[in-house]
Amino acid sequence: MFLVYINDLTDNISSNIKLFADDSSLFTRVNGINITHSRLVRDLETIKKWAYQWKMQFNPDISKQAIEVIFSHKYKKPDHPSLSFNDVPVKRDDHTKHLGFFLDSHLNFRKHVEEKAKIANKGLGMLRFLSRYVDRRVLDHVYKMYIRPHLDYGDIIYHNQVKDSMDILEAIQYKAALIVSGCWKGTNRTKLYAELGWESLSDRRHIRRLMFYYRINANLTPSYLKNCVDHCPVATTLRFQNSFFPYCKNHWDLLSADFRSLPSFGMFRSKLIKSVRPPPSSNFGVTDIFGLKLLTQLRVDLNDLRVHRFRHGFRNCPSALCACGTADESTSHFFHQCPRFSSQRADLYSKIRSLDSGNSFFSLSLDDFTTSLLYGMKKLTASDNKHILESTIDFIRKSKRFSKLEAFA
Repeated sequence: MFLVYINDLTDNISSNIKLFADDSSLFTRVNGINITHSRLVRDLETIKKWAYQWKMQFNPDISKQAIEVIFSHKYKKPDHPSLSFNDVPVKRDDHTKHLGFFLDSHLNFRKHVEEKAKIANKGLGMLRFLSRYVDRRVLDHVYKMYIRPHLDYGDIIYHNQVKDSMDILEAIQYKAALIVSGCWKGTNRTKLYAELGWESLSDRRHIRRLMFYYRINANLTPSYLKNCVDHCPVATTLRFQNSFFPYCKNHWDLLSADFRSLPSFGMFRSKLIKSVRPPPSSNFGVTDIFGLKLLTQLRVDLNDLRVHRFRHGFRNCPSALCACGTADESTSHFFHQCPRFSSQRADLYSKIRSLDSGNSFFSLSLDDFTTSLLYGMKKLTASDNKHILESTIDFIRKSKRFSKLEAFA
């Protein structure tokens, strides 16, 4: 009923106007400052008269002013005359918010990214608290359901516009990945995301743009969007080239014809996601929260072992040589060679041998054997691989190598 009531509000308005549930937006392109100002003054007066006729009231006091934003990418903007509405000055601001999306006067979307980053960072605090009590699977769901949506909101619009803003968002996801996995700061991001099965936010924004572009071409969106595809102007600046339609048109043409012609959005989405999202490393149902964190740190090559600390330039690690003095303290040395853990190693090998009557584990190279201890083996069942990981974690715990960290001693 309310929509019917305000349906004729747009009559006799020469500027563009958009109506929302509890708000409205009046906008126009500036072809001449004085001409545009006169047009807006007339339109605001028309709206004022309409409101008086139909017993409605806009902006009743100075605390609820209308907001004017002049969108321009010019370094020095020309002066525009001020506006008033209902005898109340229109407040001039550098940004406005529509449907949860911040539009700033330079249209670089810094304000939107900053606001979403604040919300997401608060979510990281909750995630960090939960990490002491719940396993990785739960933390992964919490991040994807309650934190990442803030980083996704409006991403097809602002993708690739300002690099430092994109870096801010990626840094938040990286922090989330550290919390979910239990890894150390400084862990290689590619290895970390591969462990969790996450794509980077840059890749995520890229495929979300292409997925929406597919829907536009398949007539699954309002028709005016299809018109923008059919009449997309040639991009003459990098800024415009990275905006939605020129970007999508360019990357759409790079896809194979078979890819572009997939018959359903679901098939297109599935194939596109598979092209950028790595399969997560399986933990085969192991529930030892702290043990899995130690295992993951060994998987991604950043932990208290001296080879990893020396490679990353830890100040209190002048050499990669193991405390046993026989070789560098690598992951393979820790599992198979260090004489300090001989009894724990014998117990580990005994447990592994119980699964492996053919002794195929022991015919592997040390590096391949180490990989099997960390990840399991494809040819074995999930139950057997769970047993391998639990045995590996048991060895790590019983060695007490990580009970007191040299890195922070």
